[in-house]
Amino acid sequence: MKKIGFVTTNRVLAQSFAVAAKHRPNREFETHLLLNPRQAAVDAEVLRLDAAVVDAAGMAPGETAAFCQTMRQTDDCRLLLLVPTTGRGMAMGAVEDRAVDDFVFHEASLDYLFAKLAAI
Repeated sequence: MKKIGFVTTNRVLAQSFAVAAKHRPNREFETHLLLNPRQAAVDAEVLRLDAAVVDAAGMAPGETAAFCQTMRQTDDCRLLLLVPTTGRGMAMGAVEDRAVDDFVFHEASLDYLFAKLAAI
């Protein structure tokens, strides 16, 4: 079972993600809600997360890059950036810079998001 962290300041979005993951047919994910981005790197290390979904909607572009670099220091934690469609350029730049492993648009289906998490 993969341990997945969801990093966001949007509590409703985080809880929705956790409920959706819990009700997946094969329950392949153990979810952890990391609602304080300042503490997320420490939480990821303590929880030994396999992957983290980082919601970039509440962060400034420079803040997102710095945050992802901090999270990158966590051993074996893959990063999936969750961005609005207007953040496509920033997300592609983050992947090219290897700050994140991949990205998903907010508008994508939950099935697509979970498929990406299973693949990374």
